[in-house]
Amino acid sequence: MKIIQSPGRGSAVVGPGYFRALSDEQFAAAKILYGAVQTGNDRQFDVWRAISLQGVTPSS
Repeated sequence: MKIIQSPGRGSAVVGPGYFRALSDEQFAAAKILYGAVQTGNDRQFDVWRAISLQGVTPSS
């Protein structure tokens, strides 16, 4: 699991087949659990999300 962050998209936890957007409170807690944050631009955020979900849009 890894925390990703971008200025326009916010932050999220990603992993194999997993994506979850984080609120500010969840972000602070996730940093304690998962460590370093991978920061990038909005395009990189979209790519990381697509890679974690293998290009599939989650239904919710």
